[in-house]
Amino acid sequence: MKKFHYSLQKILDLRDFELKQAEMELGKVNAKIAQFQNQLKMIAEQKFSAQREMDASNDISFFGQGHNYMLFLEQKKDYCLQNIATLQIEAEKRKDVVRKAMQKEKVLERLKESKIKTWKYECLKAEELVTDDVVTSKYNKNNL
Repeated sequence: MKKFHYSLQKILDLRDFELKQAEMELGKVNAKIAQFQNQLKMIAEQKFSAQREMDASNDISFFGQGHNYMLFLEQKKDYCLQNIATLQIEAEKRKDVVRKAMQKEKVLERLKESKIKTWKYECLKAEELVTDDVVTSKYNKNNL
């Protein structure tokens, strides 16, 4: 039986590589989003603890410093939210790239599966012909 050879295998490998690269880029963007979301959680915790300390203190100067610290945390929160929004837009673009790469790879995979089915069918037919020839020759040899 002859070995299966897919003529578009190099292209399929390239599409697979492109898909993995696109997934990796999407993963990087998602990691950055997660990083900023973690910063938002830390900011919320810092605001909560600072507010608790401000409420517990009777010192006016501490209250003023606390108010400035809260403004700083609010600016930091806005910065994180702005970056998250920008990164989410980038993530959507990356998702589209991944989706298109998956479609391109899927088309070649389906074509390969179809070629493999055809190849198997042809090999089976060839084996049947060889088997028929062997049986026919043995039958003819025995009947002569």
